[in-house]
Amino acid sequence: MTATSTQPNALLGQEPQGLPAGGPDPSRFDVAEAWYPVAYVEDLDKALPTRFTLLDRGIVIWWDPKATTWRVFEDKCPHRLAPLSEGRVNEAGLLECPYHGWAFGGDGTCEHIPQQPEDTQAQISSRACALALPTTVKQGLLFVYPGKAENAPQVAVPIIDPVEEEPDGWVMLNTFRDLPYDALTLLENVLDASHIPYTHHKTTQKSVLDLASVRVELSSPMPRKPSPPSPLSHEERGS
Repeated sequence: MTATSTQPNALLGQEPQGLPAGGPDPSRFDVAEAWYPVAYVEDLDKALPTRFTLLDRGIVIWWDPKATTWRVFEDKCPHRLAPLSEGRVNEAGLLECPYHGWAFGGDGTCEHIPQQPEDTQAQISSRACALALPTTVKQGLLFVYPGKAENAPQVAVPIIDPVEEEPDGWVMLNTFRDLPYDALTLLENVLDASHIPYTHHKTTQKSVLDLASVRVELSSPMPRKPSPPSPLSHEERGS
């Protein structure tokens, strides 16, 4: 998402409410304890489950017609671990597994097991539940919280505050790209303005060609974990 405005000094993000993103421990950042945008809702098909990979974890996005909201589950059926993203939203408005037809409600509860006898209720077992993740929709994006569900309401969703305050004062350019590298590599690339005149010389204006000499300073760098001790040499081990 790109937001453009004529107003200077527009601030991005949102102040944490209750818990900071990354968890309560200031010495480490837990990547699961944060909200992540996974899709523009306008790109999602309410009739079909959609698979997505978040933090090396398969998830399935689906529309819950009963609650009229988007749901996200871990992409595995608790029965035989079949991918729920290959199933369907059935006539009852439940997410149905493609393997044995187990069907799940929006909170992950198993509501139907076709193979069980009429006098049993295996579906009420917690072991029969799909794992549902907290979700919210903000500024046209579906956000997912992959960490502890009880922490989700206390962690701020990283929206663009000025757009929230004055939505008609901005022009939104929504794009989505699937890039074959990790988030840290992408962040480093975005911060590295000096590559623009060379990598993007056919698509940038001449006014940005002097970016190769720009200086970037970090006011508060992230703390690094200490490196492990080097292995001792033969001489050091013998002393």
